[in-house]
Amino acid sequence: MLALALMVSGCSGGPDDTPTGPVASVAVTADNPEPPAATCQERIDAVMRLPALPGAPRFEAQRRDMTRVRGRSLLWRRPPADRPEHDAFLKKKSAVHVVRAVRAKLRRFKMRKADRRAYVLREGYLWHHDVRLALALVEQVSLPKIFREKTAFIQRGIDIYEVAWRPEDALQHERFVYVDGPYAGEKAEVLLGDRVAKTRTELESTAPLHLDLRDVMDRSRFDRIKPRHLTEGALVAELRYGPETWVPALLTVEGARLDVDCEALTPQLADAKASYLEATAHHHAAMPKLRDVVRSMVKERIPFDADSGQTMGFLRKAWNRAYAKGWRSFIYEGESRKVYGPDGQAIPPQVCIDFLTDAWERAGGTWYAPLRDGEAHPKRTEGAIDFDDLGVENRRSVAKFAEFAQKHDAYFDVWQIPKKQRFLFDDRDAFYGFLADAADRFRPGDMLTVHGYKEGGRPHYHSLLVLELDPIVGVISLIASNAVFPREQTLEGILHISPKRSFRHRIRLKDRWLAAIATGGRLPVAPPSPPSP
Repeated sequence: MLALALMVSGCSGGPDDTPTGPVASVAVTADNPEPPAATCQERIDAVMRLPALPGAPRFEAQRRDMTRVRGRSLLWRRPPADRPEHDAFLKKKSAVHVVRAVRAKLRRFKMRKADRRAYVLREGYLWHHDVRLALALVEQVSLPKIFREKTAFIQRGIDIYEVAWRPEDALQHERFVYVDGPYAGEKAEVLLGDRVAKTRTELESTAPLHLDLRDVMDRSRFDRIKPRHLTEGALVAELRYGPETWVPALLTVEGARLDVDCEALTPQLADAKASYLEATAHHHAAMPKLRDVVRSMVKERIPFDADSGQTMGFLRKAWNRAYAKGWRSFIYEGESRKVYGPDGQAIPPQVCIDFLTDAWERAGGTWYAPLRDGEAHPKRTEGAIDFDDLGVENRRSVAKFAEFAQKHDAYFDVWQIPKKQRFLFDDRDAFYGFLADAADRFRPGDMLTVHGYKEGGRPHYHSLLVLELDPIVGVISLIASNAVFPREQTLEGILHISPKRSFRHRIRLKDRWLAAIATGGRLPVAPPSPPSP
């Protein structure tokens, strides 16, 4: 049950109000015929007396581990209806065995996609409260396996996407692609918590079971939420504005959408919230630009600069020469390589750290000029950030970049993970326990370095860009990187391949850089001073 008592006194006010003290009672008289409006705390108390919806307690008990599964951060009115036959999968010994069992089961429905759809979906949702089965379903269920129709619709949080079937071609297997929106043209996936239907009407005519936490968090700028009491029309919660400031709040519920209706702000809470919003304003303004750049690089499928162990990193040098000469393509190691993508954007090959530095540079306006009217105009535009200006010894080495960042705290805030907290991903419980305990050390936009051993005992560095944290537990739920090609995925998605690795550094741009990105300015960079002895 979400119903918990809130014992917080406060004042009336909306999310941006700054009250000066408790609201006094006002008598109703001939001169004052209207009764005073209820304070926010009084409205909260009234909602707390209403019957609570059941929520999804088994899911919430595993929310930390559910960040391993790709999907929107959601809150549930109730779980989708049980399918007891799914629970048979959970008798398997390991997550790998669960995946194999799901795959085998789906193959038995070769001729009837409608049967597969009815089997894997619960009231239209791809969902399960157990992380092992949730991982297996997301991995094994694809739209071509469950739809014979040529179009379908996916509700993800508050968003509804139309997807359309595409036949197999020389490059890809049969698939569905997003018709429009931020993912237009990309292969469509079914993620945890997605609701799938044959028509838009099916989705819009039936009330959803889920509520979109990510959407309201982005719009209202709190950094964590504690749901307390959910009813049909309202959610009582505490909203966090920085680690020490929890504000009692009332949110309205309409479909899958949540809106902050009012907050019970005391003068002290109001001041603390205002300070937090001011301190994070540049970060809040810069993040949409960074996310847009990540989406662009994913769509452009910027190539990975690693054809072999001997030539990693050299492809970009060849690309730079070709770009500077105005070429459309060039020959490297006997193969023709493209300088521009189909949309005319430059596609410089990347090693993993390039993806991070390119993303931040491009978010600030520093990038390679695209084709214009079909003609090449090679030029690197000047934006807020250009890491070349800093004089990094080798900005394309994860280790060297991290070393430089540690020595130059005027530009970077670096947390070197203590050795005792470098839990290998192989130990999922310890790894995700660390992320939960250290949640306040991370935020979207952070750059992470990963080090450990790949198959065969080869030491290996990798780097990741944090995109999202779960709004309730604060664990990293979405990252972006370029490994083979740019993509957005979970930590599970990238680290399970070589699980003998752990985090080494969290690198964060200082606010002066974020301010330049947010305002469209350019950060003046002084020549790098020698590191302190």
